[in-house]
Amino acid sequence: MAIFGTLLVTLLSFLTIHVRIASSLPNPGNGHGSQISLTNTTLDLSKGKNPLEKGPGPQVYGNKFTPPPFLPRHLAWDANLPIEKGNVLIVNTQTGEPKYNIFSASKDHRTFNITNMHGDQLLSVTLKAKARRGYNFRYHTPSGVSYRIQPLGGRTDLWEMTMEGNDPDVTYQTLTYRRGRKKNAGNMYFSNSTRVASFVFKPVDKSQWKSDTLSGISNTVQLDITEPTNIGDHYFIGQWAISKLRIDYYGK
Repeated sequence: MAIFGTLLVTLLSFLTIHVRIASSLPNPGNGHGSQISLTNTTLDLSKGKNPLEKGPGPQVYGNKFTPPPFLPRHLAWDANLPIEKGNVLIVNTQTGEPKYNIFSASKDHRTFNITNMHGDQLLSVTLKAKARRGYNFRYHTPSGVSYRIQPLGGRTDLWEMTMEGNDPDVTYQTLTYRRGRKKNAGNMYFSNSTRVASFVFKPVDKSQWKSDTLSGISNTVQLDITEPTNIGDHYFIGQWAISKLRIDYYGK
């Protein structure tokens, strides 16, 4: 009986030594020779790598995408719009940076074009000879927009700027512009009556400009787009320009 007990103790001692040796051997999946415990499975997404590109992995946390905040757009130009003399420059009101050109087409003085500073044509509008004073008329353009005037006699004329296209998944907006009775200034509104933009005659604050890009121009109009919209600046500028040219032609 004593011999059996001694053999049992010896066997247990041998097993204990074997387990200790095995636990101290390097982990075949780890070059550092010790077990690694993953205490944090959050991955850093700032290094531009996709942690899941080769299969499932730990849960990934990152900053949720938030669109950049809307920044109002402010533009200014010569309110006399002397396109018969050449390009009229449109600049960023706050910085003076040139943004667009508006000018009369060389082959048709009734047509005006708006381009960016690279010369890309953004908008082309033609005043139609059949458009008569005092009557409704819609000016169609090849630039994805139409402008419709509803003369209201002694009251403020009503303009509609309608975005146009063939995409069935897009809802194209119609904005209204109520210009002043005696001058081409006023507000533009979405269909829900939210004011999106305004045209105002006032001097430009050039204190932050690096150079005076509107030098010699004392009568300026400013366009302020104050509500979020993906409608390009040039469409608003076109609305003001066609209204101004009608006033020049018809005296109102």
